[in-house]
Amino acid sequence: MNQAIIITPHVINTLKSLPEQERSAITTALAEEMILGGCPSPLSPYQRMLYSIIRFYVERDTMKYNDGRCYD
Repeated sequence: MNQAIIITPHVINTLKSLPEQERSAITTALAEEMILGGCPSPLSPYQRMLYSIIRFYVERDTMKYNDGRCYD
């Protein structure tokens, strides 16, 4: 992977505010997809919805960061 993954305090606080079961499942799915490059673990419909929202936050923040960088 050639670009940084930005996890802002907003994402961390959102994850911390979730119940333990959702927090664990979504954090694992994010790590599996964004850090390890694999497919996320199966999630319940509710967890998939939360995952989609949090993944959007990470992608948006990463895009903002990478758009502001200087490239050689």
